[in-house]
Amino acid sequence: MRNGSFAVAVFVAVTAVRLLQASPIRHFHQVVALDVNGHLAIDTHNGSVTVTTWKQPNVQIDARIEADPQSDTPGDVEKTNIKVTGSGSSVRIESDYSAVSSRVSWLGFSIGGSQSNLPLVHYTITMPAAAALNIDEHNSKVMVTGLRNDLTIDGHNGAIAVRDHDGAAKVETHNGSISVAFARFNRASRFETHNGDVEVRMPAGSRFDLNAEGHRSRPVTSDFALTGSREDSDVSAHVNGGGPELRFSTHNGMLHLVKQ
Repeated sequence: MRNGSFAVAVFVAVTAVRLLQASPIRHFHQVVALDVNGHLAIDTHNGSVTVTTWKQPNVQIDARIEADPQSDTPGDVEKTNIKVTGSGSSVRIESDYSAVSSRVSWLGFSIGGSQSNLPLVHYTITMPAAAALNIDEHNSKVMVTGLRNDLTIDGHNGAIAVRDHDGAAKVETHNGSISVAFARFNRASRFETHNGDVEVRMPAGSRFDLNAEGHRSRPVTSDFALTGSREDSDVSAHVNGGGPELRFSTHNGMLHLVKQ
């Protein structure tokens, strides 16, 4: 019994030490000049991106870098950097994993970890409302609020949410969900997904042309009256007399049009 208690105590102690070693955190902060009508690009892999807006001619970048809970290489946090280039008309922010040991896959097994176990980078960014934004993410959760210019997001698995948007939106993802709320819909926008659903909210009086295509029966639900042709997997319709195009393409997902 005594030997068993000792073994349990050793196991608990070793586990506690490993948890402490596996959870280092680094913080990053930088403010860069960005024209009020400039362009911001963000390229990241794991973590999250939260973007809000203001009227100042600069972008404020805060990031928290932490180990993935499933990672056995917490030292990778120190090797992960935030790379910021440009100023004025264009700024680019990139999660830089170039110093992290490469991940090699052999016969389906990962040697030295996997890309999904790279450190998490959680961005909190404030940018000019009238600047354009481009986000390229892989496993990151994205939230963008208050943008007054065009938005492009290319995603893979993360959930994407856009609120109070006034501009064109081009959003593509593979497995993640997409939720976009327009303050007004006055520019052509496009949403593409493989498996995830898309919810688009806009004012009841919005005028637009809907073109939707999918690989499943009836891929669109709508609070708006749709005037036009509606086949099993394709929809081409005018809403409130028509206007800018809203294009939707999916494999297994659904488009939900909601009045707000």
